[in-house]
Amino acid sequence: MAAADDAVAQGLAEAKVYAFASVDYPGAAESLVFDSDGTTAVGAFAFDPGSNSPLTAFTFIGGIYQILTVPSSTLSIATGINATALIVGAYEDLGGVLRGFANNGGTFSNVDFPGANGTQAIGVNDAGQIVGLYVDAANNEHGFVSSGGTFTAIDFPGATTTAAAGINAAGDVVGVWSDATGSHGFLRQAGVFTAINFPLATGTSAFGINDTGEIGGFYSDAAGTNHGFIYADGAFSTVDVAGARGTQLTRIKNGGQVTGVYTDALNEAHGLTGQ
Repeated sequence: MAAADDAVAQGLAEAKVYAFASVDYPGAAESLVFDSDGTTAVGAFAFDPGSNSPLTAFTFIGGIYQILTVPSSTLSIATGINATALIVGAYEDLGGVLRGFANNGGTFSNVDFPGANGTQAIGVNDAGQIVGLYVDAANNEHGFVSSGGTFTAIDFPGATTTAAAGINAAGDVVGVWSDATGSHGFLRQAGVFTAINFPLATGTSAFGINDTGEIGGFYSDAAGTNHGFIYADGAFSTVDVAGARGTQLTRIKNGGQVTGVYTDALNEAHGLTGQ
């Protein structure tokens, strides 16, 4: 970015530095990390994305990688984990339908918005409330929150699409909505929506929120490069992995730990954790 387009250079945001570690499933050409409970990271990998190798969900704990085998799936991705090790995500079933899932101690259950053409579970809080997106009969995307199996649709006012991605203990929800101008982040707190747009960005995605209200996500600059961000106490900070072509944060946890994805000089994706 030129200084004229750089929110940090203009004093509209700060730069925040983390100590990062890569999380790469052995032998995979692409690894993605979406969440961690402090001991277990969850995500997905592909051995050869260029040959349409499907994404497969995995867990990473104590230096050991394990495939999270979702029953009757042709592809899968794990996107959220809470303090009780409840894992949520999405998979494509044998009929090609996209469905959400929850894995509680090895027992899988489906997370399907009633009447939807497809559902993705994306985030979960420590109370077990799940957020995500569903596709209606007209193929429009809407966000949702599920509390004890009761689903509520979430739509940012005036949006063409909405996806809910993260939820904290208070029930505050963050996500992404789009309109004719592009993509934007949002916070839904006590039923009230607030748009979240990183300064000078061409697109913003809010993905995770912790119990103190800190929000993590990513944005695109004028050159189309992705950068991670943290939004806390009304101020933005940009977060980049040193030397990476792009950085995306997916969660910020109560202790300040972050997870996400970065792209290297060869344009290969790697999972990350940071503190």
